[in-house]
Amino acid sequence: MAKVRIRKVYGKEKPHVICDTNVWYSIASSNFSKPDDVLLIPTAFSLEELATSTMMAKHPNFYQTVVKSIYNNCGPIIPENPFDFVLMHHDPKYITNEEPTRQLLNGFSALMERKIDVKDIDEDLRNKIIEDCESSRKPSNDFAALGNDELLAIRKSINTGVGKKEHLKQDPTLINREFVKFMFDTYASNKKYTIDWDKFDWSRIELFMIVTEIFFKKLETTKGMKIDSNDIVDWFNLLYVTPEDQYLTFENKWRKYIGDDQRIKHYLYC
Repeated sequence: MAKVRIRKVYGKEKPHVICDTNVWYSIASSNFSKPDDVLLIPTAFSLEELATSTMMAKHPNFYQTVVKSIYNNCGPIIPENPFDFVLMHHDPKYITNEEPTRQLLNGFSALMERKIDVKDIDEDLRNKIIEDCESSRKPSNDFAALGNDELLAIRKSINTGVGKKEHLKQDPTLINREFVKFMFDTYASNKKYTIDWDKFDWSRIELFMIVTEIFFKKLETTKGMKIDSNDIVDWFNLLYVTPEDQYLTFENKWRKYIGDDQRIKHYLYC
């Protein structure tokens, strides 16, 4: 079985491009080739998304090809979840846990060694895999549902208050920071860790914060627009992108959010 290694990099041999999950699908489909001038970086969060994809039951051979495309084309893997990744750079003494990613990679390695025959996956097994995948994504589904409920109240408040045009002119930086603080504090409290926000460097998550501003304003002022569970993964994946990195996604919505804003367009790779 292929040996799993989590390679840590101190000093970058090439620029890092943090990748959305769809990058690996594009490589597997021969729609994109690994560039020579940068390293394509998988994240623990995007790998978890792949590990809970129903594609493993519906299209197992292609799923195996996608996994192989990661091993054959990636640079070092970021093994921490996005919250731990931000906190470990905020505080060098913060303790993270790489074991979930290590186990996930062991599973991928075992998968690559197998010869998969679709006929070996009977209907019961296929349904069980799909059920397990959908269950694993329940937190994202619940988060999206909660956000969509909140959106209705926000839109009503905007329409009966300042109106869309004035709302779009407002600077939501402080409100969004408080929201991010709440999410991180909730996560950190479960680990009995207290974040010193007075020393937090917001510039380290600049891309995430500005895309949050754009994304939220779009949601708040677009009738009928909803948060999809996949949005949660794509949104949080941006927490991995530091000012020294670039980001690659082939999702038109996120490319537009980044590429159309002068403040952050430089983060978008190709």
